[in-house]
Amino acid sequence: MKNKYFKTALFAALAVAGLTSCKKDKVEEEVIAPYDVPKTYNFAGANYASSTIRVKQMLELDVYMKTANAGTALDAAKATNIFNNTNNPFTEAALNTSGLNLAAKTADATTFKTYLDNLVAHSKINAVATNGTAGYIVRGTAKIIVGAEGLENGQAVTKGMMGSLFFKQALDLLAATKTDGTIALQQQHWDEAFGYLAVPTDYDPSVTYASSLVFPAKPALWGGYLAERGQNITAGKIIFDAFLTGRAAIGAKDVKVRDAQIVIIQDIWEKLAANAAYNYVLSPTLTANAGNLGSQFHALSEAYGFIESLKYRAAGSKLTDANLLKLQSIIKTNFYTLVNEAGFTKLKEAQTILKDTYALPALN
Repeated sequence: MKNKYFKTALFAALAVAGLTSCKKDKVEEEVIAPYDVPKTYNFAGANYASSTIRVKQMLELDVYMKTANAGTALDAAKATNIFNNTNNPFTEAALNTSGLNLAAKTADATTFKTYLDNLVAHSKINAVATNGTAGYIVRGTAKIIVGAEGLENGQAVTKGMMGSLFFKQALDLLAATKTDGTIALQQQHWDEAFGYLAVPTDYDPSVTYASSLVFPAKPALWGGYLAERGQNITAGKIIFDAFLTGRAAIGAKDVKVRDAQIVIIQDIWEKLAANAAYNYVLSPTLTANAGNLGSQFHALSEAYGFIESLKYRAAGSKLTDANLLKLQSIIKTNFYTLVNEAGFTKLKEAQTILKDTYALPALN
């Protein structure tokens, strides 16, 4: 059954100046008709093709970067072509001819291109990494490619760009709906923002999507993290429902409800990034991971990207600028130093900042 929203707005009429007789102010009632909030994102005319294209481009870049972990020496030209969408680098032809690329919409694009270039260079080093020297580190039955201080540059690219591109673009588009002059433009921007969440139109947070499925039939990037790091804060249901409600409210000219959904999406999406970062600064300090540099550095590299994502949070965030700078300072510490520090002082400080700021549930 669809949800229905009802809203009444009251406007007081001004008293006419110069009247000598006493009259009560007239009150006119403007009623917003009841409207449906559907269960799926199948609104008439919804179009978020540009967001979907960039999600697919990011997924191809991620797949290519991970081939380095299997021993492939990455090609600098190919990596650059994927980042900029030049010289037909994608396996899906439509991505090549889309006229869209990752670089143009990525905040701090030069920084993330540097991470990518570093990965390309390090993929050519067929030697075990040590403190001060790039190379590979064994992780389980596989390996990861890290820089001189232990950072897995591929994770810095993927998780960092989830923030600097998808999260930032989505929040910017949602904020723009408040100033867009027409319903059509508001709907367009809302749809594009939804596309950056990267979930199916019939997304169900209770479903475990088969590994055989591919995006957009199953969630990806942030959509995947709704399940991986968002279940304990019910992020999937809250954000998806807010996107549905807000889109329906735009069509009904229900500005108050629309704006309320923007705040919900901003807060919970940011909390999702913080919860992921919290998981990944906690993991290296657990007894089960002690001395396992592959697992510890992989987790810290993911934390690195998610903490950078918080840089693009909306105004009014619970996270102060001072605490963000502290988190960045901690996660940019040499990873060998972080995991060998007595009592994990710095990592525990990061855990406390994230947990207390966002009231995150405790993890074991």
